[in-house]
Amino acid sequence: MKTSLARLQKLKSVLACPACQGALNFRDTEAVCLGCAARYPIRQGKIYLIQVSGRGDELDTLKGRLKNWLGNYYYRIGVNVIAPTYPFNYLRKVREFFDPESQLVVDLGCGNHRIDENIIGLDLFDYAAVDVVCDLNRLPFKPDSVDGFISRSVLEHVPEPVAIVRQLHGKTKPGGYGIHLIPFLFPFHASPYDYTRFTHAGQKILFREWQMVEQTNPTGPITLGLLCLIEFLSIVLSLGNPKVKGYVYLLLCAGLFPLKYLDVLFVNRKSFLAMAPSILAVVRKHEH
Repeated sequence: MKTSLARLQKLKSVLACPACQGALNFRDTEAVCLGCAARYPIRQGKIYLIQVSGRGDELDTLKGRLKNWLGNYYYRIGVNVIAPTYPFNYLRKVREFFDPESQLVVDLGCGNHRIDENIIGLDLFDYAAVDVVCDLNRLPFKPDSVDGFISRSVLEHVPEPVAIVRQLHGKTKPGGYGIHLIPFLFPFHASPYDYTRFTHAGQKILFREWQMVEQTNPTGPITLGLLCLIEFLSIVLSLGNPKVKGYVYLLLCAGLFPLKYLDVLFVNRKSFLAMAPSILAVVRKHEH
């Protein structure tokens, strides 16, 4: 199994200063930019390229507490079982296009969930599964240096997704892949902000510089109905109180989640892309 120090060692040759894109000189407890002299602390095999951010709304704060309290069980049980979205094997899809042991794969917005010990975790927050704490608006990688970037429900949380995708294109090796799960028909969710939705046609514009390899709907109309019902009931039952709403939302998820498994009849069917809560895009950077 890869350790945090081994993952950092794997990263050293490709990391660049997020401020000026200069080369970094690595020491035991910090990395120093050879261009602008910026200093970035290293603690327990993790590099901090920004100061750790604060939380957003009440539900996001509650999710953050649960992630830190439950650790990986937040994803194993909370996301995969109790969440109202049909379960999707993210790692299986990643392994269709990558060999994480031999390739450099970066999981954007990984949270507290490391899907593979060889995959680099990157996030705005300092979770246990994060190797690089940074802002997605300033990705700290050299041009054409990363085999691929993956993300799950992340690009809707950045104010300029087109700019982020352009950065990803510049940092990805020619012929490298991107795997991105992006909401379409999905209620507002902060974590810590929420800005954008994309149809399957909109994704093609977002990734216009890439080859679109495939688009699928890993969730379907049952998930869509369940998401809307839980959001509606949590607002009504909490009387609009945001501090109460998060807890009501989680209780409703725990009671209604079995319904999502009816989506087995509708997932991965192109005819249901038009009413998919989220759409998975697999893209490839063209060879030079």
